[in-house]
Amino acid sequence: MKKIKKYLSLFMFLPLLLALNVNDNPIIIQQVALEGNNVRAWFINTGIFNQDLRTSNHPGLEWPKGSGKFAWFTAGISCGAYIRDILKEFMCSYKGELAPGYIIDSAGVPKAKTGSIFKIYNIKRNDVNNPDWLNWQSMTPFGAPFIDYNHNGVYEPFIDTPGVRGASQTLFACLTDGFPEEHKLGEGFGGGTPPMFAEVRMTAWCYDIPGLQDIQYIKWQIINKNKYRWDSTFFGIAADPDLGFSDDDFIGCDSNRELGFCYNGDNDDESTYSNYAYGLNPPAAGFKFIRSAKSNSGIYLGMTSFMDYHTHRVSCEHDPNGEQYPAYTYMKGFKADGTPYVIPPGGNIFLITKFVYSGDPESGQGWNEGIPGNPTGCVLNCGGSLTGNILSVNPPFDKHFVMASGSGNLKINPKDTQTLVIAQLIARGSNNLNSVTKLKQLSDIAQTFYDSGYVIGVNNISSDIPQEYKLYQNYPNPFNPGTKISISIPLLRGVAEGRGVLVTLIIYDITGRAVETLIDKELKAGSYSADWNASNYSSGIYFYSLLIDNKIFETRKMVLIK
Repeated sequence: MKKIKKYLSLFMFLPLLLALNVNDNPIIIQQVALEGNNVRAWFINTGIFNQDLRTSNHPGLEWPKGSGKFAWFTAGISCGAYIRDILKEFMCSYKGELAPGYIIDSAGVPKAKTGSIFKIYNIKRNDVNNPDWLNWQSMTPFGAPFIDYNHNGVYEPFIDTPGVRGASQTLFACLTDGFPEEHKLGEGFGGGTPPMFAEVRMTAWCYDIPGLQDIQYIKWQIINKNKYRWDSTFFGIAADPDLGFSDDDFIGCDSNRELGFCYNGDNDDESTYSNYAYGLNPPAAGFKFIRSAKSNSGIYLGMTSFMDYHTHRVSCEHDPNGEQYPAYTYMKGFKADGTPYVIPPGGNIFLITKFVYSGDPESGQGWNEGIPGNPTGCVLNCGGSLTGNILSVNPPFDKHFVMASGSGNLKINPKDTQTLVIAQLIARGSNNLNSVTKLKQLSDIAQTFYDSGYVIGVNNISSDIPQEYKLYQNYPNPFNPGTKISISIPLLRGVAEGRGVLVTLIIYDITGRAVETLIDKELKAGSYSADWNASNYSSGIYFYSLLIDNKIFETRKMVLIK
């Protein structure tokens, strides 16, 4: 039978669109699906995602899309800091304390504002008749991404393209925690403090190209719009993973990869108990910090903790629903009462950890929840003690976790911005433990692709140094649906000094509208090729241009025949 979530009855949004009278403007609860590849995940404009509000007690990340199988019940972005020695938070787990809008300076006092343009914008590749595509420019002043084809730094409709370059779908929303009415004790993970006066600009996107179909990216730009500094700041992703049937899960982390994950406690996700279950050889799902919080010296802090809560095995491992300080304490890397987690058997200060279950499930190396693993289980310690009763193997259960990035020394001054990026991903292997290994491998792909600057299929094809710039005819031509374009970059002064040149390769349709950017990065001397998959485009004549330092060098024609 399907489990009833503890907190959901406190704050389920029924109906889906609920008008709230705030700031003389109605705030509409909105959810939009990011579904441009194999994953369908729901995003809500209160700061939560992976929850489906259309039906009571329904998980919100479906994989594979259309299968009726689900891997997450809910997740959200959270933050806690001390402002003038008072703990303040915005927390997002089951309900969310954000709302669409932004912060203004009203006679030296921060004030939240909203309006009809503040919503989740949803665009898909080439969907030029979509109103969100046409109205994207209303969000570019708030950080909505776009492809700046003429490199002038200004979004120009019908010249520039909205969204993340190469993405099959992009969502964007500007949110704020500045409405006091939205801070609720019943949020589920902390909640209920006065506002921090944060402005949160969220971008979520995905790709439908091979190797990336099971990955979604989420970026939050979090700006301190308060007139006071945030001290001892921590950011967290609070999550309730329900991998199919909710009560047979384990969790773990890979601190080197900055990855938190959930996997099934055995190799059979029991369909007897849930319509959402995966059956034999269930997948693993997780979040990876692609970009973590930065210290005041500009160093990435990484994942600073991964905490298990909701176990209810002992009093200090409970859900901090409406409990601000315990929620903040979990993000700091401790149990609800400040007690540290210890690696079994405990009793030694050198076994204190902020990364629970950091071993590798398939190999059995390190600390895991269940067999295989050495050690396994947990120490039931509270009250500051490093000892307690030991569970030799944890029973599979409905798991909650929070993975955080922050520091007791992290100060965020007024108008400063912190940018966090995660990848949420899912992978299926030959069994429940091998699925974790596959997930780790997929997380490496997610990081590498992000670090490449979203460059797809660009390869250095020769170590010979060309004597001149050259744009070659694509091959094959005509083509269906894939073709390859090669270029040469000579050894010139700028390149010799190690700086390279800015190389841009753009595809245009017959009307002259830019439809794809294959290369937009600094390249050193060499020969390169870029692949273009035109499966989403109609037959016809296309043009491609090579730009060097933003100046067109050469343009050629190609023909797509389907």
